[in-house]
Amino acid sequence: MSLVPMTMPPVSKIDMVHGHFSQQPCQEGRTSGPSLYQRKDTIITNETRTYPRFAGKIGRTREESEPHWNVPVRPAAGSPNIVIVLMDDMGWADIGCYGSEIATPNIDALAARGIRFTHYTTHPICSPARAALLTGRNAHSVATGWLAQNNPGFPGYFGDIPLDAPTIAETLRTAGYATIAIGKWHNSSNGVSPNPTWPTHRGFDRFYGFLEGETGYFFPARIVYNNIVAPIDAYPEGYYATDDWMDKAIGLVTEIRNQDPTRPFFLYVANNAVHGPLQAKEADLAKYRGRYDAGWDALRAARFERQKSMGLVPPGTRLAERDPDVPAWDDVPAGQQRLFARHMEAYAAMLDCADQNVGRLVALLEELGELGNTIFVFSSDNGGTNSAGPSGALRGCPTCRSSSTSSARLGSAPGAARPSIRWVGRRSPTRHSRPTRPIPAVAGGASALSSRGPTSSRISGQCAASSRMSST
Repeated sequence: MSLVPMTMPPVSKIDMVHGHFSQQPCQEGRTSGPSLYQRKDTIITNETRTYPRFAGKIGRTREESEPHWNVPVRPAAGSPNIVIVLMDDMGWADIGCYGSEIATPNIDALAARGIRFTHYTTHPICSPARAALLTGRNAHSVATGWLAQNNPGFPGYFGDIPLDAPTIAETLRTAGYATIAIGKWHNSSNGVSPNPTWPTHRGFDRFYGFLEGETGYFFPARIVYNNIVAPIDAYPEGYYATDDWMDKAIGLVTEIRNQDPTRPFFLYVANNAVHGPLQAKEADLAKYRGRYDAGWDALRAARFERQKSMGLVPPGTRLAERDPDVPAWDDVPAGQQRLFARHMEAYAAMLDCADQNVGRLVALLEELGELGNTIFVFSSDNGGTNSAGPSGALRGCPTCRSSSTSSARLGSAPGAARPSIRWVGRRSPTRHSRPTRPIPAVAGGASALSSRGPTSSRISGQCAASSRMSST
């Protein structure tokens, strides 16, 4: 017996082709006999098989072969982190850097080192604005022309972003980014069972939040963690949703850094603040007791003067007449004045808390040494809402620990957004009046601080129907 050397390495000698059994299978209790059907089987041939997707080399032995592993895609060295903090139903004059009296020092600090937009446009309602932000497209072109759960049965309004419209998270994850979504989603028509419209199916590695349009702040009805309902039987004493969202955001960013110290991340924190119900922590409410007793006429005039001094409105601009649906504050009955002022105190306290949590996130980025290489976007989905009617809507809630549960705020009309942008440490402070959309603010290479205001040139935006004092 002699050995004959092989002329080529045995890539694979196995190839499956169809064959037949000579004995047909059992039928009708018989073990043999003729049948109209023959069971197909496979046989082995000597035809070689290659591995076209294998980038290594297969030789005759292990020593003559070269292994290969697919290496995960990595962004270019120095690629920035991207953070978007999105507010809900916040008017463009509600933060300090846009003329507000509400204490927002952390947001204001980002604006001071970045870019504020004064001509920034969005869809003036929740789900469409979010769909536009996430995809960079007009919401109607991604089937979200209305609220996600309100499908009227027409193209462009089905409520689910099509799979052929990639989200920013899908694009960034493909490029090697870690991706996190926290808080409100509201871009799925089906929030009950996991499906391809949920955040973890649309580019986010991790999700913690809720899928619907609103929830309570002291006792959220249904929190989803990735693709399951979080097993929460009771919330701890002092629980507040805005704090919880940032707790999870900070925890997940820290986890990413523990796993990989250089991988950039995309963090999308979508607060439900300052959407109704208006529920605030007592410590934050205490800061604003009595601050709005003067009413919306005095408030809108004071904010307008500050906006003029900041250069946010063109020189010579005059404050528009009060909205025809809004009575003069002095004509509002005293009992309603107290109620409306209370609504505004709760609203201001909620926004104050959101600013505190922005400060916590900024502090983390500073501690990690990454604030200078982070694109930071602060914006809102749309302006103030009038959905609760002229007097707001008080809702009794046995699980809530606040009497301020109005679903709307005093004195602002629906409107679009006006943001500012900044890449921390890489741009000088400036104001930008060129019309923009949400995504260019992110893609332009600077972090965006965005606050939403009216789409028209009108300045007043006061509307008692929205039950909030601030102008939008």
